[in-house]
Amino acid sequence: MAEAVEEEEGEEEEGLRPPLRSFSPQEDLSAFGHEAMLSAPEPFQFLHHDEEVAAELDYDIITQQEASELPKLETEDHEVTTVEKAYEEIRNKLSERISVLQERSENVTDLVSELELAYNSVEDHCKTSEQRLDEQNDEIMKMVMDQYNEMSQNMEEEKKAKLEQLYDRIVSFQESIDSAKEALEKSTKEIEETDPLTLETSSKDINTSLTTALDAALSLELTPSAFPLFEDYAKSPSGNGRKELKGIPVPQKPHLQPQEPNSATSTSVTVYWKVNEGDIIDCFQVYCMEEPQGAVSEEYRVTVKESYCTLEDLEADKCYKVWVMAVNYTGCSLPSEKLSFKTAPSVPVIDTEKCTVCWDSAIIRWSPTHPNAVESYTLEYCRQYACEGEGLRSISGIRECEQKVLLLASENYLFYIKAANSFGASEQSEAALISTRGSTCCRTRPPALELSEDRATVYYHEEAFNQRANINECLSIQGELLPPRGYHYWETAVGSSDAYRIGVAYPETARDNPLGEDSTSWCIHCVPTATSCRFELLHDNAQTAIFTVEVPTRIGTLLDFIRGRLSFFNAQNGQLLGSHWHRFASGCQAVLALERPGALELHMVSEVPEFAKH
Repeated sequence: MAEAVEEEEGEEEEGLRPPLRSFSPQEDLSAFGHEAMLSAPEPFQFLHHDEEVAAELDYDIITQQEASELPKLETEDHEVTTVEKAYEEIRNKLSERISVLQERSENVTDLVSELELAYNSVEDHCKTSEQRLDEQNDEIMKMVMDQYNEMSQNMEEEKKAKLEQLYDRIVSFQESIDSAKEALEKSTKEIEETDPLTLETSSKDINTSLTTALDAALSLELTPSAFPLFEDYAKSPSGNGRKELKGIPVPQKPHLQPQEPNSATSTSVTVYWKVNEGDIIDCFQVYCMEEPQGAVSEEYRVTVKESYCTLEDLEADKCYKVWVMAVNYTGCSLPSEKLSFKTAPSVPVIDTEKCTVCWDSAIIRWSPTHPNAVESYTLEYCRQYACEGEGLRSISGIRECEQKVLLLASENYLFYIKAANSFGASEQSEAALISTRGSTCCRTRPPALELSEDRATVYYHEEAFNQRANINECLSIQGELLPPRGYHYWETAVGSSDAYRIGVAYPETARDNPLGEDSTSWCIHCVPTATSCRFELLHDNAQTAIFTVEVPTRIGTLLDFIRGRLSFFNAQNGQLLGSHWHRFASGCQAVLALERPGALELHMVSEVPEFAKH
């Protein structure tokens, strides 16, 4: 029974203290005290770690039995209170501390917000200040450049005016010098030619003229007193705004580089230079003047930012003096050394009338403007209607004014020529159309004649001859049209035939008419005889006999549109067989005709023989 009572008392003592709680640092404790007041503690419950908590709060927790057993004297100096009251005091103190902590936390949060606001405000202010500084810098740069351009323009105008005045002064000096020379020469001549008596009477006049000329020469001022000086911009009102730029030194003179190979064209020259390290440079002024200079030569000036410049609108085959100056806000450097620069040669011209054309090759000739200025030529060509991907063909390093080129038969070609020297190359010349058409026989032929694969040989077989419809039949084959310019020369091997006609005809000539028997065709006719053969010229049924010592086996034909003649030669020895003189009004076709079985072989030559040129 006693044990049960003690257990009940122990349970009552354990219920005297409420249980302790732990709080996290982020937990809101402001409402804790209010919640604790609303919920009454369960009686006779003891807190965990009650002794440590009581020691921290200067409380001694004892039971009622221990309190009654304590001597009265021992408790006189201690405040004795109930557990409920002590709990209330402890809870109130904790609530006060929680409120203080909560207030401090709110203050810290407000401080962080203020710091963030201040940071954003400073950042916005920096951005605004930077933008304003950029705008001010742009305005200042624009103002400085405007002032510089205005000053440069004024300086150039003033320079031009002074140069004109100096030029007038030079002309005046030259006139005075010429007048003095003339007076001196006249006086010398009079002294030498006149006799002593006449000289004595005219000496006063001679002395007067010499004195006048001397006074006129001595009266000339090298620099007239009225000649205005250049404005001192440093003392002008606009110079006060540039005092801050006086600390920038004037740049040193640039170092002009000698002309590099292939740096020029017929109308331009590229110039390079180097600057000194540490120089502050705004721009460069490049000057160019033709060499050799005359009495007055105009300067050509270009302003650039880079350390190179291309001078344009120059003349071909010319030499120019070039120098450069560096400029900044403070002033202008001294001029660099003056060096000579040369342009490339002039554009050559292809002489189409002097070109020699064969069916598979051509000799292209051209004429340069200044041959001494040219070191080599570059010939470029292509087909007029080239296939896709077929570009220009080029032959460079040509030393002469002609070049032989292998071509395809029956094609049109466009040729270009360029002149070059060590300084550069000229532009392309205008295209020259060269055609191999008209160099070989047509594929359209009478059925009785046979044409070789290379279209250069015509055959008249015995079998076809025996089957001819007309006993006097003359079968002919025409070449393609020869253009009516320059001259054309070809040769025909006739050793395999003893009856033939060789000549030319207009395109409208009827094919059934024998060659040379109408007004639109001309030829040489070979007629077989009992012992050999004889030759005659035929045109419009008119015959002209030809006397030959040696029967030719190869006949040369020259169609000269310039002189208006058709000549036939013995190509073996150069003998002129005969000529037709006629001003051909349009292009002609070469014609080969066979009267008896045999063959005629056409040969195109690249060069006209000397005997055919006279």
